[in-house]
Amino acid sequence: MNTIQNPILPGFAPDASALHVGKDYYIATSTFEWWPGIEIYHSQDLVNWEWAAAPIARRDMVPSELLGNYNSGSLWAPHLSYADGLFWLVYTDVKSSTAFKDTLNYVVTAPKITGPWSEPTLVTASGFDPALFHDDDGRHYFLNMLFDWRLENPGFAGTVIQEFDPVTRQL
Repeated sequence: MNTIQNPILPGFAPDASALHVGKDYYIATSTFEWWPGIEIYHSQDLVNWEWAAAPIARRDMVPSELLGNYNSGSLWAPHLSYADGLFWLVYTDVKSSTAFKDTLNYVVTAPKITGPWSEPTLVTASGFDPALFHDDDGRHYFLNMLFDWRLENPGFAGTVIQEFDPVTRQL
């Protein structure tokens, strides 16, 4: 019997999103302004983990570039899921840290965790820390945390859920 030693991913691995597909386990983590963007780790026993992929590996995969983003901005809270024979990854590119947060949410897919990953599709510029829910009835939903930019009440304003079309990759 193996014993898990924590942390399972030592060092910098924030905002972990875990996924179980068949006999494989995956964890996607934020990289913020560090390149390449978003790291994915793989395990078959939840004890031994190895680096598997960096899906945002080319500058052209971040249409708005990371240049000029503030420290600790950029690629936040990836959510990894699996449906329709594809790995789905949604993430936020946070452009500013002011009360008027500029947050761009993207989706990419791949037939294998190692890629090739699709070109990113901008889903919305509202909210952050997105997730995809793939329902048993074949429908897909995009969830994210809404940011209230009004100066008299800045901050988290709730969670939004909208139906997501996996073909057009739009809400």
